[in-house]
Amino acid sequence: MAPSVQPIVIRIDHREMGSGVPEALQATEGVSVQVEQLPLADYVLSPRVAVERKTAADFAASIIDRRLFSQAEALRQSYELVVYLVVGPELFEVSNLHPNAIRGALSYLIILGGISVLQCADAEEAAALLATMARHEQQGLGYEISLHLKRKAPSPELQMRYLVEDLPGIGPRTAHALLEAFGSLRDLFAADEAALRRVPGIGPKRARDIYRLLTARYPHSQ
Repeated sequence: MAPSVQPIVIRIDHREMGSGVPEALQATEGVSVQVEQLPLADYVLSPRVAVERKTAADFAASIIDRRLFSQAEALRQSYELVVYLVVGPELFEVSNLHPNAIRGALSYLIILGGISVLQCADAEEAAALLATMARHEQQGLGYEISLHLKRKAPSPELQMRYLVEDLPGIGPRTAHALLEAFGSLRDLFAADEAALRRVPGIGPKRARDIYRLLTARYPHSQ
């Protein structure tokens, strides 16, 4: 018999009732809501994660009366992770504020406050996002993520250029000139200092640095 999965728990401030988000959460399978009077935040997903919900109009009004900044600071002092969830139409569409004032407030929250700001179209979308965030916070991802990204291998030409660009003082243009002059990595790496100097754009000092590196002994070699 498979073990039962514990529901995720979301604490909700009682003043949120009627906004549509708590009601959507109550109808979400696997979610248990606790409605109470929260001193800060509208939704608490764990002792370290709090979410403040605002409509676009609320967000704009809180910029004007400066509540946004004092509230953000209080939330940041009490919770490790703070999220502002803006529900409804786009901020820039419904507010009479100058766009620069909105951009400044968003930048303040994100860059200076370390607070995430997310936009949701409606209450149902907000509830779905809250449930997902709470699930990740309380139960983890549920599966392992591979850290090895599968990338298409670069062409042999690019690999050759990457190797040559690691030589002292070599950029894309001189790497191309060296490969064009010698034709292969084997011939390039076997070249002497005089041959390297003859390549356009190399010069005596760069040729000397490259030759010294190519002929240097690895310290731990036998």
